[in-house]
Amino acid sequence: MRLTERVFLVGSGEPDLATTDPIDSQVYLVDGRDGYLCIDAGAGRSIDAILGAARDDGLDPEAIRWVVLTHGHADHAGGAAAWRRALPGVKLAASTEVGGWLASGDETATSVDRARAAGMYPAEYRLAACEIDRALADGDVIGIGDVSLKAIATPGHAAGHLAFAGELDGVTTVFSGDALFPEGRILLQDTWDCDLHDALRSVERLSELRPERLFAGHLAPVLGGADRHFAIALDRIKRLLVPDGLL
Repeated sequence: MRLTERVFLVGSGEPDLATTDPIDSQVYLVDGRDGYLCIDAGAGRSIDAILGAARDDGLDPEAIRWVVLTHGHADHAGGAAAWRRALPGVKLAASTEVGGWLASGDETATSVDRARAAGMYPAEYRLAACEIDRALADGDVIGIGDVSLKAIATPGHAAGHLAFAGELDGVTTVFSGDALFPEGRILLQDTWDCDLHDALRSVERLSELRPERLFAGHLAPVLGGADRHFAIALDRIKRLLVPDGLL
């Protein structure tokens, strides 16, 4: 599904979007003219459907050079090994923390065990271990062709969480992962690394970029006027309230 000149939605567990597997996060493909970069990998059970969606949009999956992970939860990063099997030439990038957990298939650090017990993932779901090719830190830049995205440390929803920001289609664009959702929502979960105060500071940090577009890990993409969605969250934070949760 083409969202803008440069951004496509090729995977999603949202029933009214480009549906792949119900437990997939959004998987965004960014066109760098000289190849493609994807934000997040999905859960790993629908790699053929994701690559098929790219083909349906007239894109060649063999030109995908990077899959960049926002955080280690399985709906976003669990598909890393599947990408590596499907496209042996693809490279994977994530924060240092997430890279280490994926390399060892650590289901406790990535909270896969908790999510599976809560019924969020099927009982048979397992996190497949997978080495990454590049560890990203706050401020690092990763790109393809004429597109460059800056990694922004945004902990709170999860440890090692990164958002990515850059100029696409001539406007400031943020891929927020699960750090912020449309309508100023955040998602807090009873996991070891979820921290409310870090989550609020991450929202404030992203808002300083004054993005025009917001592509979150779930819910509908915001193609214009993203400042309104940040303003909703910031207003509640200033009143010492927690932004509305994601239901």
